[in-house]
Amino acid sequence: MDIGVIPNVTLFIQAFLFLTFVLLMNFLYVKPYTRVIEEREHIVKKNLEEASRVREEAKAYLEEAGKILEKARSEANAILEEAKKEANRIKSEILDRAEQEAQEEIARKVEEIRRSLEEEKKKLEDAVKDLANSIVKKILGEAA
Repeated sequence: MDIGVIPNVTLFIQAFLFLTFVLLMNFLYVKPYTRVIEEREHIVKKNLEEASRVREEAKAYLEEAGKILEKARSEANAILEEAKKEANRIKSEILDRAEQEAQEEIARKVEEIRRSLEEEKKKLEDAVKDLANSIVKKILGEAA
């Protein structure tokens, strides 16, 4: 019971045409698309690497900027502290000078008041002497 299937030439031709079609599709569509996809993947990978490098570089710049900012803050604080010390010193000098001038003025005024008091005492004593002399003259003038 042999069916007697003899391969037909059309089967080989169809197989040949199918393989030719697959090879043509491979060369015309699959390889170019694969190449484009690989190029895009390469570009994406390169961009990701560049982004990573730029991110690391940005981190380094931020750290450096932070250090510079901290240094500037500490220098500014030192300058402010120095300025405060200088201002306090000047304030102290001005207060000392003002106190000294006030003491000198007080001493001058006290001395002036003493002189004035002495002059007034002298005038009063002279007036008392004149009054006493005039009373004595009146008493002597009446008694005589």
